[in-house]
Amino acid sequence: MTIEELRRRLRCGHARLGHEGRIAFTLNQEPGEPCFVTHWLKPDGSAFEDCRAVGQGSVEECLKALDRYADAYVRKPTVEEVGRTIGVLPPRPVSLRVAAE
Repeated sequence: MTIEELRRRLRCGHARLGHEGRIAFTLNQEPGEPCFVTHWLKPDGSAFEDCRAVGQGSVEECLKALDRYADAYVRKPTVEEVGRTIGVLPPRPVSLRVAAE
């Protein structure tokens, strides 16, 4: 597998997560040492990032673990989204793009 193929598979997995957070793939240089896939999330605007271990092992094992993780992943709404949904917070203003003339 080339690095371009690996990056494409990681991007596809990230897209299946709704592009939420970021996916990190750690590739070890020593033979026989495992690779790691982690999902970094920031649950709220002011919170620190949270790291979730997705898988470890060979490259293929990590990609299969990412597929399983994406299949089971359920996005949790933020506090702000919940507040807007139940009407506690005002709706977010719509920004209109204006073309330059």
